[in-house]
Amino acid sequence: MEKIIIVGPASQMLGVNIAKELDIETINTEFKTFPDGENYLRINIEDETIIEGKDVIIIQSTGPNFCGNQNSRLIELIMMVDSVKRMGASKITIVVPYLAYARQDKVFRPGECPFAHVILHMINSLGIDEFYTCDVHAPEILDNLTCKTINIDSMKILADYIKSLSEKDIVVVSPDKGAVERSKAFAKHFGEHIPVDYFEKTRNVKTGEIIMTGNLSLKNKDVVIADDIIATGGTMATAIRLSKESGAKKVFAVATHALMLQHAKYRILKAGADYIIGTDSIDNEVAKVSLAKTIADYLKFD
Repeated sequence: MEKIIIVGPASQMLGVNIAKELDIETINTEFKTFPDGENYLRINIEDETIIEGKDVIIIQSTGPNFCGNQNSRLIELIMMVDSVKRMGASKITIVVPYLAYARQDKVFRPGECPFAHVILHMINSLGIDEFYTCDVHAPEILDNLTCKTINIDSMKILADYIKSLSEKDIVVVSPDKGAVERSKAFAKHFGEHIPVDYFEKTRNVKTGEIIMTGNLSLKNKDVVIADDIIATGGTMATAIRLSKESGAKKVFAVATHALMLQHAKYRILKAGADYIIGTDSIDNEVAKVSLAKTIADYLKFD
């Protein structure tokens, strides 16, 4: 079955690069926001029979980036799926490198909505055939989908990039105890005996304010602080500052999804980071590592 990639507004660079890896045709989209705030999206074709009977792959991240907010990105994703379904696509695969609302998976305070589950129920109701995402914050939420579902691990390619910088004496530091298992898995990509340590962190569930403490043995070490998401950079900046105070020589701030909201870049660099490294799940200036080949390899063997 012939494959076509629809490149969504939020994943233009990544979508084109995946298509190059697969050597298949791409179609882009026309999109805008009306004065009343409603989204408009049109798949950029003049003949709808181009889609009929095809295996359609839609690439659309749903994070906030240069072209809008995550709510718009989700609406655009739904519009693209509905459009290709209406035009007779035989199979619909969606690749959502960053899944918005994935951190809202539990109820912490009375009256809250665990909205991650609602988002996935919405996606499931579209009748897609396959769903791919990358390093989703809470993998168990993917159980809401009934189609084939893959959560792609980006840790190896992030580690390979850091190793390409010829850094040595690496210690992987988890920004909190809850992320230690992820940090241990990440550390194995640098070698079997790479040490992993962590800071103690508490967060006020009402204000979001964090308190982080710890004095680790990091003298003259190259410290890699890895998380799945960097949003405003508060947690990462605090971990960097404590790492520097603990004697770290260099500090790498690493995340699959580097959203870099508000003054995140300033905070992280001011705290003492030498590098900020993200993937192109979010299309911004810190996207040093491309997910294109990793995603394409999964799609090749589909």
